[in-house]
Amino acid sequence: MHQEPGGEQRPTGTGLPDFSESSSEGLPSIGSDHGPATLGAPSDRALRRSRTTMLAVIGGSVVLLAVVALVLSQTVFRSALDDPGPTAYPTSDRSAGGQSEYVPDPEEPEIAPPPPIFTQAPTTECTVPENMPAAPASDPGKVRGGDLEYTLPESWGSGWIASSLPYLTEIGADARQVEGNWYSVVNLGRVTFGEDEGGYPGLETAAVAIFQCYATTSGVVSHFGEHPEVTDYRSEALTVDGEPAWIVQATYHFEDPEKLETSSASIVTSIVVETPDGPSALASDVAADQPEHVQELEDIIASLDVVE
Repeated sequence: MHQEPGGEQRPTGTGLPDFSESSSEGLPSIGSDHGPATLGAPSDRALRRSRTTMLAVIGGSVVLLAVVALVLSQTVFRSALDDPGPTAYPTSDRSAGGQSEYVPDPEEPEIAPPPPIFTQAPTTECTVPENMPAAPASDPGKVRGGDLEYTLPESWGSGWIASSLPYLTEIGADARQVEGNWYSVVNLGRVTFGEDEGGYPGLETAAVAIFQCYATTSGVVSHFGEHPEVTDYRSEALTVDGEPAWIVQATYHFEDPEKLETSSASIVTSIVVETPDGPSALASDVAADQPEHVQELEDIIASLDVVE
């Protein structure tokens, strides 16, 4: 502070104002006449905004529930539906219960019994006609009987002579030794059925008759036995050198497998061919368990020619 003359002190221009007395122009007084404030009604914009928000929340909830339901349906619920329960058979102890019955196919050679033509006694008289000499073969390496010829395999050529066979005449034949007096033999001849038996009965019937008679009356039955096992049988049409034919064939297993030392089964074959001058036929039995003999039979059949 500065001291003026007369001894009075005055505040300088930089002093603080005196608030000891109330000013008539003070701050506005918030008196009791001002009550609580009242809010007005919400605007349309606010209402729309609220509805939009609510719909978005509801829609999101629905989508979330749908996703949860889908996941459950593919996991928990599917596992429950797929589970067969206690009626399912465990893999280690499965039985036939609840499964379809297996019915064997009667046409399946591995499980079905052979047709009667391969096991029963001949259904004909097995008549043996008078044998007439066969015409000469067209080549020294061939065998002729009736109007059929076959090419002789190199290991054959024993000079086999057959003078009588059921329903065959003009017989030509050859053979290969199996052991002792047992041979693989292939015969050819002209088919002859007497009028007292109704004459020639046709390809299939004639082939069956010659097959049955050869397997039971030609000396082979002494080795086959009365009830041999029969496998690999067939009876079907084919062609030989362009002519219609019928083959009947089966493998006969000996009842006494010790009858021979090197063989215990034979392939019996009958083939009837419609040649221009009447039917001719092949009749044979070949060692079934000798691979070379089996192959040579196949070669002979493949080489069959019709001759005049």
